[in-house]
Amino acid sequence: MTPSLRWALIAWALPSLAGALPLRVVARTAAAPIWSTRPVQARVGEEVTLSVMSASPRGALSPLPPGAAVRWRRVLPRTEHREFPSPNPGLTSFSNAVLFGPRHGRWIGYDRLEYDTVPFGDAGATLTVRDAGPEHGGAGSSWYAAEVTLPDGRTLRTPDGATVDTLGLSPTVLRVSHRTSDDFLGWLSTYFHVTSVFGSNGGTDATHQTDRYTGADCADVMVGALRASGLRGVRYTSVAGIHEYAAARSGVLRVEVDGRIEGERGPVALRWGSDVAPGDLVTIDYAEDGGRSLPRAWDHIGALVADANGNGVLDGDDTLRHEGGAGLVDTRLRHAGAMRVVLWRWRGALARH
Repeated sequence: MTPSLRWALIAWALPSLAGALPLRVVARTAAAPIWSTRPVQARVGEEVTLSVMSASPRGALSPLPPGAAVRWRRVLPRTEHREFPSPNPGLTSFSNAVLFGPRHGRWIGYDRLEYDTVPFGDAGATLTVRDAGPEHGGAGSSWYAAEVTLPDGRTLRTPDGATVDTLGLSPTVLRVSHRTSDDFLGWLSTYFHVTSVFGSNGGTDATHQTDRYTGADCADVMVGALRASGLRGVRYTSVAGIHEYAAARSGVLRVEVDGRIEGERGPVALRWGSDVAPGDLVTIDYAEDGGRSLPRAWDHIGALVADANGNGVLDGDDTLRHEGGAGLVDTRLRHAGAMRVVLWRWRGALARH
């Protein structure tokens, strides 16, 4: 069979197939050169090539016919409710649990997460991406969709921001996650652009919202980074349960409004490189009265990133990576004024990994 006849048969058969079989965005990299619908984990700068194919129920992929036009889209998670009501009246945050008040933290069911689908890049049969955008050094996760016009004039779409299930965006929407490095902080950086969901959850660890990159809270994003790096035996836990995987490196300390670190007997000097290191964890209680009262249990956690002011000593101006209201962020340690803190380090193999 000549090449022209083969393509003619494909062009004749595929329009009917495309009407019955879903179109999917597929990806390949230099390290994994076979087209796949699976999510991609890559380093910032690594080329990921995207295309569109039809997918059978058993996963067999077929190319589009010659002459099909592809227009690329990007799916953007919203950071708060704009279309559907919040389960917490008066608030717009995504949450699976009660926020604030005497029932704070009580499970109320999976929230309805929201997404936008917007044009992205130039039209073409393939799209090459090397990062998640200009923020965060190119790190983070991105989701891609496409609109395809077939030679017979029909327009079809791949799964996009309207394709959701109980846990959020469907896994049929292709995800590409770029990381800055291969250590814990690098894998944590893949969670930039992922929706913040208080009380993120899932039926199992493997189907957890954080494993799926559809939603994460402060503790789950830390565990999710370990699991994404290959440590699949680490199970999701709360801030209170982080001691199962990390060892305390300090007693209870106070971060004062001016950034000073104090212990029970006065100022404490913790030096970068010996006492603290990038990737160490910080559990936080947003205490009142200058950090001297104890109103709540430990209610937040983040990871130290860098000695931001270069003075060699941990203080409130150093960088903390943690889950904020709009998702993972890098802020100053004293991002909310005075607070109580305890420093932690991943245990044994987790720290080495």
